[in-house]
Amino acid sequence: MSPAALQRQAALAAAALLAVLLVLALGRSGEKSSAAPPGPVSQAAWETATVGIFGRSQLGETTACGTLLTEQTVGVAHPVLPCGVDLVVAYRGREVRTEVVEQGGVGPEGRFDLTPGLAAELGIRKPATIRWRFAG
Repeated sequence: MSPAALQRQAALAAAALLAVLLVLALGRSGEKSSAAPPGPVSQAAWETATVGIFGRSQLGETTACGTLLTEQTVGVAHPVLPCGVDLVVAYRGREVRTEVVEQGGVGPEGRFDLTPGLAAELGIRKPATIRWRFAG
């Protein structure tokens, strides 16, 4: 065999060995590590709040969030949260998914106010303490 042929075979053998080592290294990086996997993302925590009812005098008007306020509108007014933020509110075993439909203007009763439609759906007729959380 000529010296050029031997040199070519040695180069091919080295390239094959390098490819095998690369496959083995990549295969091991895909194996599961012994470290514990991250835990599941936790659900939003429930909080309590005293709420009032707003909007009876504003029926037929458009809120700051652009929502037409009717007896059937289901939403909350909040002084800080932006329009459209999804929430879940609960009262005496009833849970309702809702959203912020009005900003500011929260009465002295609590942290936020419910629309008449949401208050009716929850069975609330006067200021009450509810549970609430961010929907997710």
